[in-house]
Amino acid sequence: MKIRTKIFVANMLVVTILLGVLTNVLIQYVSGILLDKAKENVNYSVSQLALNLDNSMKVYEQVIDSFYINNDIQEALLTHYETDSEAQGVYFDVVTPYMNVIRATTDSLNLMMYTNNPTFQFSDVKNIDDEIQEHDWYKAAHYADKRLSRVWTYLGRSDIYKADVLRLVGKLYNIFNQSELFIAVDVDQRVIQDLISKEGQEQRYVIALNNGQVIADNGMKSIEGQHIQDYGFYDEIAAHDNITSMYMEDGLKYLLVSKTLDTRHSVSGMKIVSLVSIDQYISKVNQMKWIALALYVGSLLLCMVIIYAISTGLTKRLTVLALKIKEMNTDNLQSFIEVRGNDEISQVSYKFNQMMARMDLLIKQVYEAEIERKELELKRRESELYALQAQINPHYLFNTLNAIRGNLLENGDHKNADIVKWFAQSFRNMLNRKGDVVRLGEELDAVNTYMNVQMFRYGSRLIYSSEVPESLHPFPIPKLALHTLLENAMIHALENNESDTIIKVRGEWIDDRHYRISVQDNGPGFSAEKLSEIWERLQNPEVETHNQHLGLLNTQQRIQMTFGTDYGLDIVSVAGEETRVSMVLPTVWSRQKEE
Repeated sequence: MKIRTKIFVANMLVVTILLGVLTNVLIQYVSGILLDKAKENVNYSVSQLALNLDNSMKVYEQVIDSFYINNDIQEALLTHYETDSEAQGVYFDVVTPYMNVIRATTDSLNLMMYTNNPTFQFSDVKNIDDEIQEHDWYKAAHYADKRLSRVWTYLGRSDIYKADVLRLVGKLYNIFNQSELFIAVDVDQRVIQDLISKEGQEQRYVIALNNGQVIADNGMKSIEGQHIQDYGFYDEIAAHDNITSMYMEDGLKYLLVSKTLDTRHSVSGMKIVSLVSIDQYISKVNQMKWIALALYVGSLLLCMVIIYAISTGLTKRLTVLALKIKEMNTDNLQSFIEVRGNDEISQVSYKFNQMMARMDLLIKQVYEAEIERKELELKRRESELYALQAQINPHYLFNTLNAIRGNLLENGDHKNADIVKWFAQSFRNMLNRKGDVVRLGEELDAVNTYMNVQMFRYGSRLIYSSEVPESLHPFPIPKLALHTLLENAMIHALENNESDTIIKVRGEWIDDRHYRISVQDNGPGFSAEKLSEIWERLQNPEVETHNQHLGLLNTQQRIQMTFGTDYGLDIVSVAGEETRVSMVLPTVWSRQKEE
């Protein structure tokens, strides 16, 4: 498979997956937005219907309120009359004008009054007899525990009015004569139905009184005898005053929204339920999916064209480079490529041209190299001679030094014999210790020998001691690290100290994984500014300081390169008193090496 095809297929695969994932996420996101919008619209419609219904019913309840505050009407209905003519006079003078005003100002089917006064009976003023007391509307209003109660009931289909009738009954209780007066307002159910129609016919609305009677359902032809408890969604809305959820009925999915009225006692508990088929929502989602699919396919085709053009442009120069490589041979080393652009392919082409020119130059230099061969052979022989001279057996030097030491001992020169012994030991330690990391014990042997030589050299001016527990001897230390610190102490303490110089090597445990080895002297020490300069040099090796403190810097870098940045040097100095340079080193590293 050509590289052009591989690039095209790989990029198309990535683009296809990314566009597919993006399209799916977009569909899910927009679907959620549409569903949330649908819920918002339905909730708004239900809330608006609840407000309109509450206002409409309040108009009729105000009729009851007007009777409650009209003392003349109550007195006319509750007064016992001696003659019928007296009752008729009061009826036509007081009751009838007021009743006509109410009928003219309200859209009601009928207005009736019920009283327990047998002396005041007319066509729209009825006596509360046993038959009346058996009606549901009477029982609901009669047993209300308020002086002014208002109760809505559904009377059913009326043959007289050719309509479903709702009745609002208000009880006016007179505490002075313990009399009851009932006002009944009959309302056409189509008033409620008109409110539903204003909210649209796409939604199904069910409105039920607080006693469960359904007074409106635009999804049924007749509501007579219907109760909200008979509906399949009743269990979901019974436990909640307001609810928005999904509801399944006859295999269809609906958005269910329920709201309970609680503005007044008369409407408290009334429920408004809206059912919206999800099919409308699904159709919009499917339409959106087809649009997304079309965009997805179009985007793929566009990407296909773009990727093909880009891959062709990229691989064209690679194809030219491959052809030039095939044409390359020892007789044709002038096959150069025109370099265009500044990308990786251009760099490869540039390097190819350099390689061709270099190969041509190298072939020309072969003949010149043959002329120089004898000279190179001579240099090689000289190098071998130097190498042989460098490989002198160290045992010859050790034996010679021991012979000198023996001669000195025979002559009684014990001091010079000791210095020769220490020199031989120091030379042996330098040659025998291999690698960059040694054991602390080996380093102590080397520095003790070195310091013995120095004490012999300086006499009483130098006092050296070592206090390192043997438990620390197996642990690792960079080779010559302690030696470097001692040399540093010799330079800065011994050479600048007018009195005797005391140099101490101390070792101590920090914890199970770390130990500290320190070199302390009683030299002149460093000032705060000088100590800050040394720390700056150790923390920033790239800072130029005229090659000062290179020994400390090299030791710091060796420790951190070997064991990590958690380890290194610590310097404490008091001007005119002392200086202590410590190395913090690991113990676990040594055990791992030994394993």
